[in-house]
Amino acid sequence: MRKILFFQWHSFMNQGMERALKELGWEYDVFFYQFTDWEKDDKFVQLFLEKIKNSHYTDVLSVNYAPLISDICKEQGIPYTAWVYDSPIHIRNTKNMENDCNRIFFFDRGQAENYQKQGIHAFHMPLAVDTEVFRINNDAEKYQTDISLVGKMYQTEYTYFTAPLSEYMRGYLEGIVNSQMKLYGGYMIPDLITETLLERMNQEYQKIATDGFQMGRRELEFMLACETTGRERYLALALLSSHFHVDLYSTDKDRRLEKVHYRGYADYYRQMPLVFSQSRINLNISLKTILTGIPLRVIDVLGCGGFLISNYQEEMEEYLDIGKECVVYENIEDLFMKTQYYLSHEEERKSIARAGYERVKKDFTFKERLGKCFHRFIKIKYDKTILQDVIVYAGGTKC
Repeated sequence: MRKILFFQWHSFMNQGMERALKELGWEYDVFFYQFTDWEKDDKFVQLFLEKIKNSHYTDVLSVNYAPLISDICKEQGIPYTAWVYDSPIHIRNTKNMENDCNRIFFFDRGQAENYQKQGIHAFHMPLAVDTEVFRINNDAEKYQTDISLVGKMYQTEYTYFTAPLSEYMRGYLEGIVNSQMKLYGGYMIPDLITETLLERMNQEYQKIATDGFQMGRRELEFMLACETTGRERYLALALLSSHFHVDLYSTDKDRRLEKVHYRGYADYYRQMPLVFSQSRINLNISLKTILTGIPLRVIDVLGCGGFLISNYQEEMEEYLDIGKECVVYENIEDLFMKTQYYLSHEEERKSIARAGYERVKKDFTFKERLGKCFHRFIKIKYDKTILQDVIVYAGGTKC
């Protein structure tokens, strides 16, 4: 008899996944805990281990990957399934991702394939939306606007970390950022971070850092990707707000964007659906570390019946009908032209929004995702022959 322990924290997707588990008729319990450190928390280990030992769970499930849960599941011989909506995974040590108990599902096929090459039980599964969770209430009118963006502005510590470096090194890093900004639909930053670059950077840090600071490859890549994304979002909002009414829902505030209307944080379940449904145009400008996948914001916008203009992501072309269910821009000039066009063609815009909503309502449900993919792994323990067969299946299937 299947019995799942569903670990929850203050994440997205919890409600949709719970509703799907009920619809599928799978028995489950919820264990809620908010980590302060995902890789070291003795209190959590004690509480979670106690919960595991006092019940007969066949599986553990979570949103995003939790290293401490993986180690506990490995010790107790219980399969652990994590569905990741972040890119990259925000943990310092990725070694225990190799644990045999793991089945880690990534929304980004490119990321899943990279981890598979490292021998990790990684699989591809696009994200989902529960359209019934996003209810529109009577306060909808106050969220009406021409254009909105929900998300971070990625105000990084790029300047802080590059300021002590030589002019040559600062110029080299700036060249990486500028090159990536000119490339839409591709990601080149990892290829431009060479071992020679890292070695020279850390030699310069060694001369000035009293605490022995060294920059790692993952840290440098993430910093450059965030800096690039932040600049792209700034340029888009600066251009559009000079011509249209633009609302920004974010915990970040860029004082240079004087014409943007800063609206603060939008609660995922109470406010975000109103923003997406009432904005004439919703923007998605993906974090550059997302290689091919469809970000959660894209699916949520469509699931709320909103009209979407997004940068190009390879999997959008695979799972959505671009131009009929959503719109993709090719560069900043194209974004402006398409924004101008769709703001003045209301019926066409509404038609695309309706088609996008119907698409995700039909093909991006939590029940469909968990039922089709997660179900195939749920009874697997540690038989590596069986697991390898499943890896081959998952790699060749659109889950």
